[in-house]
Amino acid sequence: MTRNLRERLFGRRGLAALGVVSAGLLAIGFGASSCVGEEGLEAYACPNPAVFTASVSPYLERRCGTLDCHGQATRPMRIYGQLGLRHPLESNVSGGAATTQLELESNFAAVCNLDPAAMQQVVDDLGSTADKLLLVNKARGLERHKGGKIVNEQDPGDLCILGWLGFKDAATVDAACTAAIEPLK
Repeated sequence: MTRNLRERLFGRRGLAALGVVSAGLLAIGFGASSCVGEEGLEAYACPNPAVFTASVSPYLERRCGTLDCHGQATRPMRIYGQLGLRHPLESNVSGGAATTQLELESNFAAVCNLDPAAMQQVVDDLGSTADKLLLVNKARGLERHKGGKIVNEQDPGDLCILGWLGFKDAATVDAACTAAIEPLK
């Protein structure tokens, strides 16, 4: 339709109103298509959260959660903790109060959602494909990682992460994680 024909059909005010209404409907359409209610959220698969928060998170906080690494707000996998980045919804400062429950839960979510499809496979096969995860391969230096290689295969840090991913008992995972933390103190 040419401009003159539109002006004759709708008039200038009508044309302006049509434009505003069209833009509004378009905005509503885009907005409605991107909204997801609580029932639309997907749960993520991940090994034992209690073992993670008690043993694995403290290791990751010390090894990976420094302010120059995954303890930066701009990192896709953010690690919060007492000695690094603090959760923005809390008033803690780095080096102050112990890592909070919210920070532990956020660390768990960050690690579990780093590679969700592969993590689902790890959960389904009880950890037998854990060595295929991005988390493991970046830590081992097998995938490009800005921090470089941070664990060697079968060293305490590697066993800490793999133990949790492999559904090992809490005592076994804790022993590996404690051994991995000791040189970082």
